[in-house]
Amino acid sequence: MAVFYAIEQGLVLHKNGQRLLAKKEGKVKKAIHFHTLEQVVLIGQIGLTPAVISALLKRNIDTVFLTKSGRYLGRLMPMAGKNIELRLRQFERFQDMNFRERIARAIVKGKVENQRLLLRRINRKGLGLEDTILRLKQLAKKTEEADIASLRGIEGTAARFYFEGLAKGFNEDWQFKGREKRPPKDPLNALLSLGYTLLFSNVLCAINLVGLDPYLGCFHSIDYGRPALAFDLMEEWRAVIVDALVLSVINRKVISRDNFAIEEEGVYLSSEGWQKFITQFERKMNEKVTHPEREEKISYRAYIEDQVRRFCRDIKGEEEYKAVVFR
Repeated sequence: MAVFYAIEQGLVLHKNGQRLLAKKEGKVKKAIHFHTLEQVVLIGQIGLTPAVISALLKRNIDTVFLTKSGRYLGRLMPMAGKNIELRLRQFERFQDMNFRERIARAIVKGKVENQRLLLRRINRKGLGLEDTILRLKQLAKKTEEADIASLRGIEGTAARFYFEGLAKGFNEDWQFKGREKRPPKDPLNALLSLGYTLLFSNVLCAINLVGLDPYLGCFHSIDYGRPALAFDLMEEWRAVIVDALVLSVINRKVISRDNFAIEEEGVYLSSEGWQKFITQFERKMNEKVTHPEREEKISYRAYIEDQVRRFCRDIKGEEEYKAVVFR
């Protein structure tokens, strides 16, 4: 199944029989059959005809809206999952603080362990990250008995050490001074923010697919309009998917400084940069890795859905949730 990214500003999506047509000024720029589509991502000023909106909703094709700078706006939502019993069980389980703390511990430990793995990989170049890697190991261990408030402190401390170490992994002509979110002030933060947005969108899609309520999270605080569960379940994937990808596209010179635009409010990818990064992101999401329990290879995208389903099984009391920790 394919993901279609509408990047070129001014495109209008039309329906022609069983095909989705992306047109600009009357010319067809792209044609794709609806039955091959899993997701449509609209970036910036992209138009949708009523017929296309109807077709996307009827076929349950996840449709995501991002700003031109990569900020998540929302998505077209068909009818919510019909498994009301699962949602009732989810709300019931979230009343149990022991359940929430156990899930939060798994999430934070998995995130820190995967951060440590990535630093170990880039330290093969002899960057002197041994102390940082040891600190992350110690912080991962501390998660095992921590409550949620302590876990948030551990995550913050780990992030500080981690990004200091990650900065040393980039080529010398790129300087990463630390994580800045809104708005990104340098090209590396722009790529990280965009990558996290795309990852978030994939996790949220999987949550909606299985019928969970995305607003009820264990680790991230619950707030009006905040899909806390999606933020929870994306944590273990940040380092292995997004951070590793940003290191790769920069160090292999897939993306250059010419692919960024510097504006008053921040630094953003150009249209060409968008296309390059999305191509690499999709390649990463379709990359196959070994599933430790199935003893078979599955894509990162399928693995994310598998983890969301594992979370469902925990809610139903069938097994305990464990974050994916890569070796």
